[in-house]
Amino acid sequence: MFTFKQTLRDIARHPVRTLLVSILIAVLMVASAGIYAMSMDVRHTISEIESTHSINAYLLRGLDQTSIQTLLEQMQKDEAVARAEYVSPADGLKKLETQYPQFASVFSDLTRNPIPPLIRVYPVSVQGIAGLAAELRSLAGVQTVEYDEGSVQGMANANEFVHSLLLYVLVLASFLFIAGFCLMAFSIINGKRKETAVLSIVGASNLQVLLSTPAHLVAVWALASVFFAVVLPSVIRYSTTRLKASFSWVTPKPAGVVYAGAAAVVLLASLACLVLACVIATLLAYRIDEEQRREETLLE
Repeated sequence: MFTFKQTLRDIARHPVRTLLVSILIAVLMVASAGIYAMSMDVRHTISEIESTHSINAYLLRGLDQTSIQTLLEQMQKDEAVARAEYVSPADGLKKLETQYPQFASVFSDLTRNPIPPLIRVYPVSVQGIAGLAAELRSLAGVQTVEYDEGSVQGMANANEFVHSLLLYVLVLASFLFIAGFCLMAFSIINGKRKETAVLSIVGASNLQVLLSTPAHLVAVWALASVFFAVVLPSVIRYSTTRLKASFSWVTPKPAGVVYAGAAAVVLLASLACLVLACVIATLLAYRIDEEQRREETLLE
């Protein structure tokens, strides 16, 4: 109870300093959470783009429906396949007519349908699309297999680049966050040197003296966490809005899921920094207390 009351007195005596430090820590927390939220959105966007890549497995002409259905089921059972769909020659020709209406006269003059039956296969990930294409080529009843190799390679390179960039940014943000928190903590600890000595003089126990500075840090972190929880939803909404504006065809992750993930990661990281700062504060307070005791001994 003494420590709690002393913390409230400290905050009341230095409201501006406490508020500024809390805001600075909250800004670091929001920045880190914003970066993490954007990384979640980017990973989700990349997965959505990857899901549009498909392999066209053209089947032999004259293949009966039973054989086609067997092939379709066989492909769907493959763990590397997200989904597979059969496109009949009639459906394929109709899609071409819809896609290229300027060639309507050419399509109407056709005496037979030149489109072969095909099964469009969507892989789980573009990373293994080459191996999946090789597997499909080996299936009986498959005439040829085609996919956009250039687009797939470009997506793989973009995926690797974005992940590396986000990793570097997150590491840098984490370093700044930890360094900033420790610097703020050190500033508070330095400001409480005289106050710690006064607590010893008025009869506070050693434990109360040691806990006074960490308790102040906990109060600052709690206040910063409140600011963080209030501001973060706006950052998440902005990130989701920008994602929708840039990729209108992408269905972003629910804002609640992104908020929960980003908030949990940042709060845990900040809590770890708080524990580290409290340990430093306790050691420093102990050192101040020991120096005070030595001075009292010398005076006696």
